[in-house]
Amino acid sequence: MKKSILILLFSFSVTLSFSQEPTFTVRYFDVMPGAEQALADLYDSYFEGVEFKSGGLYLERMDRGDVLGTHRIVFFGELGNWGIADDQKTRQDWQLFWEARNKFIEKRGPSYSGRILASNGKNPADLRYFQMFDIEVSDPAKFAAAHNKIVEQIKDATGDNAVMFGTYDVGSPGSATHWIATGTTNVGPMMRWYMNSEKYEKEWADYYKNRGEVKTLSKYSLRILRDYGSFN
Repeated sequence: MKKSILILLFSFSVTLSFSQEPTFTVRYFDVMPGAEQALADLYDSYFEGVEFKSGGLYLERMDRGDVLGTHRIVFFGELGNWGIADDQKTRQDWQLFWEARNKFIEKRGPSYSGRILASNGKNPADLRYFQMFDIEVSDPAKFAAAHNKIVEQIKDATGDNAVMFGTYDVGSPGSATHWIATGTTNVGPMMRWYMNSEKYEKEWADYYKNRGEVKTLSKYSLRILRDYGSFN
């Protein structure tokens, strides 16, 4: 029963253009001091204008909160059909890029893979500043229903901002099972959005009552520095 409820909810709430299950892999790392611009230029030289089978790639800088490194990359696309299109780069191209990239990396961090279950349709690259919540969900069906309901109820306050939700399936930060992402253009607009949403007191009370037990394990923000491919 829970599985059928989830399928129904996500068929309405996922507005990505992927025909299959949208998935992601995130990899954290520390960039050597002063090397961010050179690293971004390297990514531009390799990925700019490249066609993807589906989805794309973000290069992101970690900002505030419980961060796991200075930067991270996020690959995303259809399950079983993502990455660079077959005729775009050779194996040697990739090896040369990876060797050049390693010169700017001080330390490699953890990596995780999961699914993007719900989105309100906003393109993350149009906003660029996100706060992430890593959470442990006891009842995914209850949480999904409560999440989708509150997103719909406060959409007037949300406006052009982004709300996304998904799972960790292969690896996870601590005991996290899911994640939530909220996106705006910067820290100030993010705080104003949160303040505007506080007027929905009854709706938030129902959300916390009906979502089941949820533990917030970490909260952090990041900025998208470079984006390649297409999210929607």
